[in-house]
Amino acid sequence: MLARFGLTVSLATLVAASLVGSAASADPAIVMGRSSAEHARAPGNDKYPWGSGIARFVPGHVVVVWKENAPGQATRALNARLGTRTVAPTSGLNVDVVQVGGGTSVPATIRRYQRSPLVRFAEPDRIASVAVIPNDPRFVQQWALHNTGQSHEMTNQGFGFGQSRHGTAGADVKAPEAWDAQALHGPAVVAVIDTGVDINQPDLTNRSWVNPGEIPGNGIDDDLNGFVDDVNGWDFQGNDKNPTPANSLDDSHGTHVAGIVAAENDNNEGISGVCPDCTIMALRIGTAASLTLGNELKAINYAIRNHANVINLSLGDPVWSKAERAAIARAGKSGILVVVAAGNSSMDNDIQFYEHPQGQPPSWAPSYPASYTLKNILAVAASNDRDQYGYVSQCQSQHIPLWRCGFTSWGHDSVDVAAPGVDILSTVKAGLSLGHTYPNYEFFDGTSMAAPMVAGIAGMVRSEHPGYGAVKIKNAIMHSVNHPASLRLYDAWGPEAGVGKKLLAGHFTRTQGRVNALRALTSSTANATPLTDGNIGGAKAFTSPTVGLVSWPADANDVYWRKLRKGTRYQVVLNGPPGVDMDLWVWRPRTTEIFQFTPGCFVKGGRCPALQAVSGGRTADEKVTFRAPKTGIFYIQVNGWYSGGRYTLTFKKV
Repeated sequence: MLARFGLTVSLATLVAASLVGSAASADPAIVMGRSSAEHARAPGNDKYPWGSGIARFVPGHVVVVWKENAPGQATRALNARLGTRTVAPTSGLNVDVVQVGGGTSVPATIRRYQRSPLVRFAEPDRIASVAVIPNDPRFVQQWALHNTGQSHEMTNQGFGFGQSRHGTAGADVKAPEAWDAQALHGPAVVAVIDTGVDINQPDLTNRSWVNPGEIPGNGIDDDLNGFVDDVNGWDFQGNDKNPTPANSLDDSHGTHVAGIVAAENDNNEGISGVCPDCTIMALRIGTAASLTLGNELKAINYAIRNHANVINLSLGDPVWSKAERAAIARAGKSGILVVVAAGNSSMDNDIQFYEHPQGQPPSWAPSYPASYTLKNILAVAASNDRDQYGYVSQCQSQHIPLWRCGFTSWGHDSVDVAAPGVDILSTVKAGLSLGHTYPNYEFFDGTSMAAPMVAGIAGMVRSEHPGYGAVKIKNAIMHSVNHPASLRLYDAWGPEAGVGKKLLAGHFTRTQGRVNALRALTSSTANATPLTDGNIGGAKAFTSPTVGLVSWPADANDVYWRKLRKGTRYQVVLNGPPGVDMDLWVWRPRTTEIFQFTPGCFVKGGRCPALQAVSGGRTADEKVTFRAPKTGIFYIQVNGWYSGGRYTLTFKKV
């Protein structure tokens, strides 16, 4: 039985509110007509033909919505003729709630109202219920799913366990509201390609995908897919049927991801996953220190062949891979949405950067696979409990400047949405002793946590709309985001970057928004990712001279195309404003993305799509001279590296 609050609100109340515009842009805390199947039919409702007894109605009430400018005298006369009495009359809203007279049924009265040219709508006065709150004991810690501003613990970043803070009410993905709103509960399979998933974790035992063609434990490849006894997935590192990770907290990364997606809901155990109808296809590709490309490619192909609906990839690398890109594209052709973490480098994925400080993890931008320009990739930045871009929560309590603690990567063109990824409680391998009060569970930070939040929402949308493929699911999620003003700012840079101590203002994702599961269920599936001139696909034809504008961090790149002839020497000259840093790049034909750094770019004499580049200086006046190695379409890119302004680009043969 799902625990609920006792509050109910009639349809008439909400119709009136919507007509005066007071609730049009709000996230509804109340979900209409989608109550749980456990609700008994209300007394006296048996005579109503609508629905299956799930909905509840105010006995004898009809909601009448009059047409605009319907004369009040005429509407009152119709009520009198039909023998109804207005309940709590309200002027100016074009809505009446009427009590049906004795001896007349609600359905008959509705039919009579609908025949009148004065009436726009007439229907029973339905009762709504507030959203489901599950009985999982740690749900109160899951601010990302349901944020009332409650106190919640923070991820241990070396500052000790048990610290807590309060978020901002409403800065969440609206999970309980979405659960309550779901009309359909079709199956949805999310493939977690990661360090493995502990299928014996108490909150995941019943949420594992089960291969329908495989008989457990008989030592036979029953479905002839090349894998023996692959009942719940596969371990591509150990080449065996058991996808359970190694016994360490780092290697619980995949288990944590899986719990965010689909930890069992309302089972009086631990936490709730975002998607109650999702199952997890567990595909282990290595340890936290060795997630290899080869194993990743095998896992993607496995997910395609075994009909996953969503793939979660909470991983990244600075090296562009033709094979990885092609594998994800094949997944898209099979209708699979691939949700990818944007990265934890606190970097703009629309610029080029790599740093590996001694004794610290490397930082880089762009990050692949997040930065592939594929229609079936949804790249995710991390947000926190106050709808800010992700930073380590303890910074404020330790008086550390926030710009030193921001971790999420972003990108005006290369990152699609933000989702909660800070202080996220989820499952870890069963039996790990972590020294605090949540055995089998742990708090993590990262875009690795934000991505499965979105993968879970994608699973919900697929469950509600079984006919949706990857692109429709992606569009629905992107069109349904909230747009808090705080996501137009990011406190990620300080004086060491030459930017100063003020907040950066810019356009940090394609949507400039945080995901909303409730809205995604009914949102538009129209194209949400039109091509932009910030990458190869949207490049503009180049005529010389060209005047343009780049403005980091709002729009860091302009890309142009021009057909060149083999053997001819060309020169491209960039002139920009003084005191800013702009970079000029020329990319060979068949380049797919800007900053396409293949393995050949990192070895002496290796082939690299960047034919010529001028970068790394502190000037906006740059010149590239080169001989075209072949005839074809070349791409000229202007990049504002932490800067921007107007520029002139000229081109000539030399």
